[in-house]
Amino acid sequence: MSTEDRARWDGRYAEGAYQTRPHPSAFLAANTALLPLGHALDLACGAGRNAIFLAQRGWIVDAVDISAVALERARDRATGLAIRWLEQDLDAGFDPPRDYDLIVNVRYVNLPLLRTLRSRLRPGGALLVEQHLTPPAHAGVAVLGPRDSAFRVAPSTLQAVADGLQVRRLHEGLARDPDGSIRALARLIAAKRPAAQA
Repeated sequence: MSTEDRARWDGRYAEGAYQTRPHPSAFLAANTALLPLGHALDLACGAGRNAIFLAQRGWIVDAVDISAVALERARDRATGLAIRWLEQDLDAGFDPPRDYDLIVNVRYVNLPLLRTLRSRLRPGGALLVEQHLTPPAHAGVAVLGPRDSAFRVAPSTLQAVADGLQVRRLHEGLARDPDGSIRALARLIAAKRPAAQA
């Protein structure tokens, strides 16, 4: 992202963007039993909805976003929780401060970074990804989400990202968000083999 992108996101959050979306990703909330407890990384965390959800359930979280305004809003909601907020332009690269038991990437597309970060999973660690999917042509169904194809993934993209990992969940298709809107989503949970199986 550029300086203009940072300013655009800061402006959106300053104007109140996503204030009506404090809930975590429904996919994350529905699958916590599959995710190893420990240290988690939340990529492009925005105002912290997923990071806060994880910290409330015992994870120690590093949460990264380009927007200082979003991170300030997140800090205000997360008093007393084990979250380290990191301001970083992920499109410029990211060198994580540690290895993780869980990496969460919800609706931020940076496939080269995601492939690189797989190596920072601890043995048995899990990767949870939810991306906007190139929408299927369903007559009469309005599919919301980004218009720019750069912010969507093609079918089978996440399956390729999971190559070499143990896939625990993989779904591509229409899904209803908690606000009732219909989205075309690709969703993945994949795990690194435990040390004894590696």
